[in-house]
Amino acid sequence: MSPTVMAQPKISLELGLGIYEPILSGFDDNNQFPVAKVWNRNLLTNYGIFYQFFYNARVGYSSYTSWDVGEMTSDGGSMPIFSRSITYRMFPIETYFRIKPTIELNFSLTPIWGRSKISLNTRLNQSGDDWNIFLSVYGNEPLEIATTDAMRQDWLGYSGQLGIRYYLRSFLGLELKLGFMHNYYSEKNWRLQGNTITGPVYDIEKLPIYAFRIIYGIK
Repeated sequence: MSPTVMAQPKISLELGLGIYEPILSGFDDNNQFPVAKVWNRNLLTNYGIFYQFFYNARVGYSSYTSWDVGEMTSDGGSMPIFSRSITYRMFPIETYFRIKPTIELNFSLTPIWGRSKISLNTRLNQSGDDWNIFLSVYGNEPLEIATTDAMRQDWLGYSGQLGIRYYLRSFLGLELKLGFMHNYYSEKNWRLQGNTITGPVYDIEKLPIYAFRIIYGIK
């Protein structure tokens, strides 16, 4: 095997897709929101960057995001377009070893800094009314909302993942990962324009996750 196949770039980028199975009862139990489908409940988009700081260890940043967008409905009428994202931001430390010149096994542990964001494309001059209709779904009292904005919630967690990587070239690889995520999410303490509110219920405490990635070395 030539040395170019054995060598590995110090810096690498990853791009891929993940699959997991959360229970988003804060949306799925209410017919105002779009019907749950694979793409808006189970699919995660993934990107990241890693740096090899030791001969068999890497550190990096990796982000998995679930997306949903659609028009809400109420009493047979239409409401504004809303969008929802759930992002799992990870800062993994990863160890690896080659079982063959082109095949790598790896293991990573990482803290999670999660964030969910919900935005409304409100109707002209009805921003406050549209937000209060939306917030009433989760039992919030009416608020004085000045302008269109987004509500946010942050939480912490951790994850462990096992992976197998096949190198097509010294700078290009395909990787399959499987593992788990443990998130300490609560529907309390969402933020909207300085107000603390109650948001949707997510059951994301303990979740298996599967991911497929393309790895590209840049240096």
